[in-house]
Amino acid sequence: MAGASGGFLAGVNDPWLKPRLLRALVAERLPQPGGTELPPVELASVLGAVRTHGLLTESLPDCAPEDPKLAVAWRAAVDSWVERAVALVESDSAYSCWLGTCFLGMTFQECSNERFAESYSNWYEKILSNLQEPSNLQLVTVISCTSMSDLFVRLAKFLNLKKEASAFAGRVVEPVLRLLNENGLVADEATDLLRAVIKLYPSSVNRHYNKVESAIVATVMSTEVNIKPSDKFARTLALLPSIRVSEDSWSLMIRRILIVVNNLLNEALVGLEEEKNGHDIMLLLVPPGADPPPTLGDQVRSGANVHITKKFHVCTVPTISALMHCCSVMLTSYYPVQVNVPTRALVALIRRVLLVDGSLHKKLLPSTTSLHQELICFELPSLHSTFLDLLSATIKGMRSQLLPHGASIIRLVTEYFKIAKLPSLRTKAYSILQLLLTSMGVGTLLHLLEVTVSNAIADLNDDGGSDMTIINTNPSKVTNESSSKIYSKKRKQEPQVQNSFVSGSEKAAISPRKRKGSSVPIASKAMTHETTGDVRISTPLSVKIAALETLEILLNVGGSLQTDRWRPEVDLLLINVAINACDTGGSYEQKPSTFGGASILDLQLASLKALLASFLSSPYARPPYLAKGIKLFMKGNSSYEYKCEFIQTIFSVCQFDCKYPHKYIILHRKAYLIMNLNLLMSTLYSRSTLVFTYLWSNL
Repeated sequence: MAGASGGFLAGVNDPWLKPRLLRALVAERLPQPGGTELPPVELASVLGAVRTHGLLTESLPDCAPEDPKLAVAWRAAVDSWVERAVALVESDSAYSCWLGTCFLGMTFQECSNERFAESYSNWYEKILSNLQEPSNLQLVTVISCTSMSDLFVRLAKFLNLKKEASAFAGRVVEPVLRLLNENGLVADEATDLLRAVIKLYPSSVNRHYNKVESAIVATVMSTEVNIKPSDKFARTLALLPSIRVSEDSWSLMIRRILIVVNNLLNEALVGLEEEKNGHDIMLLLVPPGADPPPTLGDQVRSGANVHITKKFHVCTVPTISALMHCCSVMLTSYYPVQVNVPTRALVALIRRVLLVDGSLHKKLLPSTTSLHQELICFELPSLHSTFLDLLSATIKGMRSQLLPHGASIIRLVTEYFKIAKLPSLRTKAYSILQLLLTSMGVGTLLHLLEVTVSNAIADLNDDGGSDMTIINTNPSKVTNESSSKIYSKKRKQEPQVQNSFVSGSEKAAISPRKRKGSSVPIASKAMTHETTGDVRISTPLSVKIAALETLEILLNVGGSLQTDRWRPEVDLLLINVAINACDTGGSYEQKPSTFGGASILDLQLASLKALLASFLSSPYARPPYLAKGIKLFMKGNSSYEYKCEFIQTIFSVCQFDCKYPHKYIILHRKAYLIMNLNLLMSTLYSRSTLVFTYLWSNL
């Protein structure tokens, strides 16, 4: 009661602080309707104070649960805040209306449940009037859409008000559609409001279904809307099947989308593929004798007034990307009933785009211009990225149900690796491999061995994969063919390098027993210090990391399968990559990463994790490079937490190594002692390198 009379407060936790602060805000800092404008900094300060101190919550603290004077004072203060906000909303001044809508939106979020249940109907009418009669000030319409979304989100928590809330949501649909059709500048916020209505009250949109679909499709295919929010429109389109939940609504929607995209591709890929591709996909979507599905939206093609050389960039590609993003969302989102996915048509459409490399089809006479071919090649990376995302969503959404189509997907991925040269596309292709390895079973893994191992070796071996070419080998020939190539190359270069310095890491990576007649290749020249000054561009770090992560998953899932065919080369490659990545003087260090991209630390961690997977899945009694791996972790730049995890795992491996116990008892002692130094390292982390060096040299 210290601050009840307006005197001094007992402190920051005095319950009377909040009503007194709120009264001061309304009296001194909130402008009157039509008054002076509030500076943005001052507005942010007012809203921040309301949120930080909880001035609108009206929740009495435990120290004063039954203080009637405090409750009355706080309620009066909130009443004054709400009255000022409503007065600003009703003002003829556009700025005052915008300011009051901001304050009212904050009230929707912060006020007590009792006050919201009492006043939401009146507040709803105030905001709805702004949407029905859009203001000349665009910011008023924008903040009205945002505040109305906040109101519906809060209203959905009151289950007893669901019927009335659904009626309110139905009244909002037509004003929102008018904003989408007439005012593209506020399309982003209007779409947010429409998505909130569909998610929370889908039945309220049922009678407006056709209008909603037409408006969204027209917005997606419009050239006047920025490309950035097109993903938001696509997600809204993906929500429409939830309005009319049935076994056919979802399948019908995705078939209609695929038909539109297939028709757009027919125009875009003229002369770059076989003419029958589009026809074959259409037969999968609309079998002979079946009635074609209704067109998507009003099917009004936009871009009619755009020059033909610009149409492909500003209309066709953004439309295809948005519709494919819609399919990805549909495939990975929950739907309450079982649906029938047109998998064959979906995979065929993905294959159609991913195997286009921009070259003219050999069996056809040129049926396109060189300018159109240039436009296609300019946009192909964007299209490939979109359809790789769609393939990823298909695998995530269907998983084991995709097994009947596994052979075609494996062939597609194998062929696409020959086309993918850009780092971003190659990284996504590796992510597809990772999904296939983890979601489609060991049987599929056997068929993915070739594409995974050959491409990973090409990308991780800078000498052989600097141009991202693919080593086309069978798993049974990986070791022998690659070995013979490297040995022949070494034999030709021997007179030139016999006086050169050979690094210790290269010598250490080669077992003496495998230097004569072994099928395992020696460490490549690109993995030693001699290539520090090499001017050739190696594979980007992001691609190397993706290749290492793929090899890690391959080793974890099927590291013991057909090991005699690929494991020796992969194990040797991983130890060399890890040594090179953790060596501060290695060639990787001279290739700085772009802002926000992969760094050398990311490569080090990926290489060490792949090396650990190699050790744990080794088919031999003892992993061939175990000692070198432990030594590498001791002096590597990996984090302390990962070092401890690695040491504990390696120690468990050593405990079960009973075949040669007399050779590795020292290794046991070192690993065991290091495990017991975890507490010391956590307190002396800055000197952990010195601790490890001392222990390693004295044990």
